[in-house]
Amino acid sequence: MFTDQGKDNDTIELSRDVSLAPFTSFQVGGPARFFTTVRTLEQLKQALSFARREEVPFLIVGGGSNLLVSDRGFDGIAIRLQLKGIRVEGRRIEAQAGVELMAVVEHAAHWGLGGIERLAGIPGLFGGAVRGNAGAYGSCIGDVIETVHALKADTLELVTLTRDVCQFQYRNSRFKREHGLVVVAAGMLLEPGDPEEVLRRGEATVRKRQARQLQCDLSAGSFFMNPVVRDPELIRRFETEQGTRCRDGRIPAGWLIDQARLRSLRVGGAMVSPRHANYLINTGNASAKEIVSLAGMVKARVLASLGVQLEEEVSCIGFTEAAPPPS
Repeated sequence: MFTDQGKDNDTIELSRDVSLAPFTSFQVGGPARFFTTVRTLEQLKQALSFARREEVPFLIVGGGSNLLVSDRGFDGIAIRLQLKGIRVEGRRIEAQAGVELMAVVEHAAHWGLGGIERLAGIPGLFGGAVRGNAGAYGSCIGDVIETVHALKADTLELVTLTRDVCQFQYRNSRFKREHGLVVVAAGMLLEPGDPEEVLRRGEATVRKRQARQLQCDLSAGSFFMNPVVRDPELIRRFETEQGTRCRDGRIPAGWLIDQARLRSLRVGGAMVSPRHANYLINTGNASAKEIVSLAGMVKARVLASLGVQLEEEVSCIGFTEAAPPPS
């Protein structure tokens, strides 16, 4: 575990009524009642202590690439996590939660360590990737996690959890279900290989993403999780059309949204991407209400036409209707 570089008197700076829109990839959302940036473990403890003392909820803000904040904002303290340590010891890479996920992937490639190159190009921070068990192309970060260091918000106790108790599942983990368990850092055990070959695989993944021309959109990436489908006819249609087997009974949400003919569906400034049906995008002037209304409409029409219930992958904060609370 990293040694905290902060000092006991390394006091946090609190601001009031700070718009959260600039800290999200959707670029929408209202203000946080309180806001602070933390760069050390000591500062994180202070921020969580403030939340407990003032009896207000807290929100950890990382890269904001999987976050939709309501237009009313967040009536609590938003904590922007900027712990940025990273180190390599043999086959093991340990990184703090505020490191860019892409930087971790590049660091691994530099040292000839493979196993996470399929995550290349996924936006956001390492801590958020661990919390949501980020993945792509059949690979998930939970597959290579060895230990996770987390801070208990209620006691400020720092705990180290092995992978078997982190409860990694598809786009989920113990940390996503237990809001009071804040990911601070994590260690991964990777496979040694040729640095040039590992780098080549990572670059190929990035090119594959760039070919979809989605990186310029104001979105949170995939909005819905790929659902488990029980209908054998729907599975047959997917496998026949795509020429591939569905993994673990899951069918891509984007394909289902396409089957419901919802590409380019709009609610105000929010639109289902014409390039990828599982991307809901802000065309430039959308409100959070319009995005969440569009999401509700997509869910309702997919359920009505295909009998499949979609579930948000994005965390929706500050909504009382038409959107789930953060899990």
